[in-house]
This record gives sequence, C-alpha cells and structure tokens, in this order.
Amino acid sequence: MRPSARVSVTAAVAAALTCLTGTAAGAAGEERAPRTERISVAPDGTGGNHHSVDPTVSADGRVVAFMSSATNLIPGTDVPTSVYYRTAPGAPLERVVVPGESTMVPRVSDSGRHLTFTSYSATTQKYSVHVLDLRTGRVEPVAPALQGGYRADYGAAPLSADGRYVAFVAETAADDNGRSRCRVVLLDRRTQRVWRAGPATDRDCQDVSMSADGRKVAYRVGYSGPSDGDEADILVYDRVTGRTVQADTTHDGAPADRSALSPVLSADGSKVGFNSVATNLVPGTDPNGDTSTSWNAFVRDLRTGALQRHDGRSPADATLVSDLSADGSKLLLNTADADRRTLGLVLRDPRTGHEELLSPGQDGKPVTVGRAALSADGATAVFDSYHPHLVPDDTNLIGDVFVRTLS
Repeated sequence: MRPSARVSVTAAVAAALTCLTGTAAGAAGEERAPRTERISVAPDGTGGNHHSVDPTVSADGRVVAFMSSATNLIPGTDVPTSVYYRTAPGAPLERVVVPGESTMVPRVSDSGRHLTFTSYSATTQKYSVHVLDLRTGRVEPVAPALQGGYRADYGAAPLSADGRYVAFVAETAADDNGRSRCRVVLLDRRTQRVWRAGPATDRDCQDVSMSADGRKVAYRVGYSGPSDGDEADILVYDRVTGRTVQADTTHDGAPADRSALSPVLSADGSKVGFNSVATNLVPGTDPNGDTSTSWNAFVRDLRTGALQRHDGRSPADATLVSDLSADGSKLLLNTADADRRTLGLVLRDPRTGHEELLSPGQDGKPVTVGRAALSADGATAVFDSYHPHLVPDDTNLIGDVFVRTLS
C-alpha cells in the first residue's frame, strides 16, 4: 500500500471520529470496578515523548502490543518506529528489535503466543513481514515462495489463534508507470502451503482480518472514497470452500454506491463488520444524510447473508465498528452524535440494547479514541487516544495507548 494511500485511509477514519478508571480488586470473589490504564509509558511512568498507536490484544486480554515513535519507552531505542508489547498486566514493556529497521503494525494471536509485525529497512527501502514467538523469542520472516514477483508487503498480518495460519498483503514491484499489483495471501506456516485469497488487483489491498481457526480472511480492496477515484469494497475469502464473497452489497446483491473499509471478522468466522458511507446497503433512507463523511457500522452474517446497519443512540449518530466479540454478538463502536459531539467508545449488545462506555474521561464524560480492539472474552478493550483526561498525570498531549479492563 502506498504511503499516500495509507494516509488517506487514516485521515478518513480520523475525520469520522473527529466528527463523530477504577478501584483495585478487593477480597477474593469481589468484582473489580472498570478501570483505564495508560501503558505507553517509560519504566518510571513518564509518558512517551512521541505518538503511540495501533494497539492489539490477545483473546484473554493479557497480551497487548502497539507501535510507537517514542524513544523513551525503552532505553536504546534508535529507529523511527518500534513495536512494543507486554505479556501480562503489570509486566514491563518489551521492544521488538530487527537490527537497523523500524517495526510497525503489530497483531497478536488470540492465544497470546505469537505476534506479527512489519519491518522497514531504510537501506533497501523494502517492507518485510515477521512472526515473533513470544515464548521463545524467535523471529521468523513470512517469505513463502510466491509466483509472479509477489512478496509480503506493508500491512497488518493477522494470525490464527494457534499461530499456524497467517494472512498478509503481497505486492509486485512497480512497473514503468509506477503501478503495482497486490493480493491477499494465506499461508500455512507448518506446511508452507499458500492460498490466494481472491484475485490479484491493481487496486489497493489492506485492512486484513482473520477468523481464529484461520479459515476465513476479510480485507479491503480499493481506496478510501470517491476522492481517490477508486471506491473500496470488503471481500471475505474462505480457504476451505475457495469462495470469495463481497460483504458490502445490498440484500439483492447489487454493489454499494460508496466505499467501505476496516473489516473485522468475529473469531468464530460467522460475522464480518465494516464501515461504509454507502446509502443503499439496507432498505430505507440513511438517517445520517447523503455525505461522504456519514460513516455507518454494518455487520453481515456470513451464514445467512443478512446485513444489518447499527445506528447510534439516535439514528442520525455516526458509528464506526472497531471490533466484534468472539461470536459477533457484541460490537465495539466509536460513536458521535449529529452535532459531531463525541459519544465515545462503547460496547453494545444489540440483543439486549445494553451499552457500556469504555472511554470515560476522569469526569465521566466520553472521550474520542482512535483504533480500538476487543479481547475475545469481552473483558478488555485497548485503544489509542490523544485526549489528555483519560487518566491522571497524562500531560504529554500526544497519542497514547490505553487498556480498559471491564471487570
């Protein structure tokens, strides 16, 4: 993915979001109050001296990783960006090191044992994808033999829960006109078997998500919106059946009239969530209006094909789905009302209508956050935010990574 394309997608989500802490456990058996912790800090508790973003979390909420351009989180940091992780609550941060290379875009397996990341060499000006075994410390490159000049490129590379399967974006070198081709690839790390998740394209490929068993992969093809001249769609590939289906279509299979991005698969592979400014995906008038910034959250049931739009507390609210619970029954949503005032990050159960605010400031009011992820057990959420009032003593006024423990 070209750096300019990455910026445009990030800007689109950031624009939508812009428009758009508790007591310790007591006696055994007592339920702990929800609490928020900032983890992008130096060993002495000092905040990072530059931005920390893009958190990811294991199924049980214990292992958390993120990327940061701060240089004070661990002494000796000497590259522009690094991936950091901790293996348990309260454990010290550790840094992923590929000598002389920046590391970025981490993803933790559900088991918490494996971590994927992308590295970048300023010398070769090439990206590489790696898998780190957090138990042994071993780092392995993801570099299977691929035909047609494809190689693993920049982007998130999600793993199956056991770390056996990994999905990643593969891209060819640019031709004389500066254009390259990409595709999403699924690799069995045990046998080195490769599956091609859908056709190759000269459009952009990004936002890869995977089910816990490594059977299904969802991803975005195309750019972020009409301004790019190439509207984006959401595809879901099933390696068992070999079928690829488009998730952002209407009930009768018609194409969406506008872009979609940021797909997230439930761990069991039954549902895929995504965000879209399309107005024709479900029947009726879109209450957000017909504008390029009116993002809505959608979830498609991959078993039945049913598609549902998930509105805010008011139908005119803007919503973005950040993650799904293991069975897709709960949604992690970023929300904002019609006046573009923050309603914050919420965990919603559509069956009961219950909502819990996961990003309260110290005054209890909702705070804007960026990327967010949910543990499979639903008890832990991780997110990044530039807001200074989520926890005490946050005075660095830059992006930080937070862990919200619900119980």
